[in-house]
Amino acid sequence: MASSNHVAVAGKPARLEAISGTLRQAAIALGVFVLALLPRGVGQGTFVTVDEIYHWFGRAQKFLTALQTGDYAATNLIGHPGVTTMWLGSIGLTLQRWLGGLGWVSLDSADVQRIFLRLPVAVVTSLCVPLAYLLLRRLFGGRVALLAALLWAIDPFLIAHSQLLHTDALVTSFMAISLLSAFVAFRVDEGIVTNPGPIRWPLLLASALAGGLALLTKSPSILLAPMLGLTAIVTGWRSALWSRRLPIVPLLAWGVVVVVVWFALWPAAWVDLGNAVYSMYGQARYDGAVPHAWGNFFLGRAVADPGPGFYPVAIAFRLTPWTLLGLLAAIGVALWRRRDLPNRVALALLAVFALAFLLAITTQAKKFDRYALPMFPTLDIIAAIGLLWLADLVQRRMVRTPSALNPRLAGLAWLGVIVFGGANLAWFHPYEIAYYNQALGGSRVAVRAIPVGWGEGYEQVGAFIAQQYDGCQRPIATWFGAALLPYVCSPVVPLDWTFKPGEAGYSVLYIDQIQRNDVPEVTSALLGKEQPLHVVRIHGIDYAYIYRIKPPIQQPVAATFGPAIQMQGYDLDASPIREQGALFLNLHWHATAPVTGDHMLFIHVLNERGERVAQVDVPLVGAGALLPAWQPGDYTTWKQQVPIAADLPEGKYWLALGIYQPGAPARLPLQADVPPGAPDDGGDALRLPVTLP
Repeated sequence: MASSNHVAVAGKPARLEAISGTLRQAAIALGVFVLALLPRGVGQGTFVTVDEIYHWFGRAQKFLTALQTGDYAATNLIGHPGVTTMWLGSIGLTLQRWLGGLGWVSLDSADVQRIFLRLPVAVVTSLCVPLAYLLLRRLFGGRVALLAALLWAIDPFLIAHSQLLHTDALVTSFMAISLLSAFVAFRVDEGIVTNPGPIRWPLLLASALAGGLALLTKSPSILLAPMLGLTAIVTGWRSALWSRRLPIVPLLAWGVVVVVVWFALWPAAWVDLGNAVYSMYGQARYDGAVPHAWGNFFLGRAVADPGPGFYPVAIAFRLTPWTLLGLLAAIGVALWRRRDLPNRVALALLAVFALAFLLAITTQAKKFDRYALPMFPTLDIIAAIGLLWLADLVQRRMVRTPSALNPRLAGLAWLGVIVFGGANLAWFHPYEIAYYNQALGGSRVAVRAIPVGWGEGYEQVGAFIAQQYDGCQRPIATWFGAALLPYVCSPVVPLDWTFKPGEAGYSVLYIDQIQRNDVPEVTSALLGKEQPLHVVRIHGIDYAYIYRIKPPIQQPVAATFGPAIQMQGYDLDASPIREQGALFLNLHWHATAPVTGDHMLFIHVLNERGERVAQVDVPLVGAGALLPAWQPGDYTTWKQQVPIAADLPEGKYWLALGIYQPGAPARLPLQADVPPGAPDDGGDALRLPVTLP
């Protein structure tokens, strides 16, 4: 009896300790989730990417409409197939409409809608980080799991794509969870053993669920199937070899669940299974097998297919310096100190996955850096192992601290990782998509090596043009016009309309279009030859060059007032003179240098004898003027009404124009030819002949 009581008493602290450990791990997982969600969901940027505005925002709307109307075949919108992306976008739209019906959010705001479209993706991808942490604890222990989860949570490249309504971050997250769950299900945490234990069926089911979601998102997730087979064979290779029995049943069960998930969540498959399957097949075969229609860019040249060197370079630029250091350390340990590595079986399988995925995407002609995103959680995990090995090496050789202080130092180290990584994110936020490895020269070097620009910066272009005096009146010519349209109040036209008479008031050259040499005739005419009105620069990269385009002119004139104000020409409308007692002028100006201060424009109407019959004096530049200052390169169309007597006899007259500053002794000096027969109106007056009806 005494012995029984002793066991009961001894067992209680063990249970309490187990509960405490579980709560501690739950708290860590919750903290990792919050850390991942903050930059992904709470701090989204205001720009939209090209693919979102051209494709995914609209697809989510169509997907939701198809669900609501029961037109399930219409949910087959693209062969990626992107079904999870469209489901999550539809959930966001539904949530916005529900909250809008309660009066809590706007139903008409494009900014609010963008947030709700993206938010479910941010939540799902953030949830996958703590799930990975819990699985990694089983495979590598607590330290590796925590550091890998932190690197994943604060990885700028992963964050950038997790903020968007797109497929790449989702397929990355689902593939990682599927792979790690399969590792634990097949007991990779136990290494290679002669008689492996039974399959952990709940985790195999979790792997299959994540695998089905990955397949619903993007076709490269098909690589999970051979990886699962390799995992099953490797972990039980001895028993499989000698008994000639392979774990067929678990693999079949995994495949069945994947197919069931794929079928159950894609309504198009319910009514037209063959077309759904063919859609995925066609997308994988034809879309990835041909170069991008708009070309590509690599190592300073516009190319169709950048070749096998593209992804190693792109991945290196998208890694953080500490992840790159950890990867190099892990490779070094694997080559020379293999016994220092934790769970070499799991590590080898992760390396095989990364290399296999790299090979798979390299063989495709269509290449973008984001296609390599599914490798990044794996790279973060391997880097965590390398960084911890380096930390242990430093501690053994350089730090002479009593062991009692080690937990405190460890806590400070973990806090340092979070603070340092958070500071890096804060510096680049909200343009995590513009992050490039500082150890390799950062953005200034990356822009000369790989494609840059996916729509970020267009919101700054729109804000700048909207502030211009004619920003809501003159069309804007640009590449990726739909990405600019939400931010402007004037029409957006194709970039090749830049020099069509009267079709464009502004032209915007975008970095991606410049790199890939799209519409080269416009780029060559503007870039480096014309002074841009403004340059949008983000973290050292000139993303967009804004030019004001010279308007078409009916009557060209070559005249310069002072050092910087050029008159390019004018348009005259005298037809309203009899009814309105006024004639109307469009005066086309160009500034070659900054023009500030108060400048007045006078317009005198002279008859053939030089007698003044009408006049107007208005502020041209400065206080009270339409433009308080002119910048170099500004083209300005000045619309001016000149009051004139309605009964003025018809015939030939002269306009005399000049510029002066109030209080100055003389007009601005004029450089212009004097027309024959022009009457005198004092010095420095431009005279233009007109005929009044």
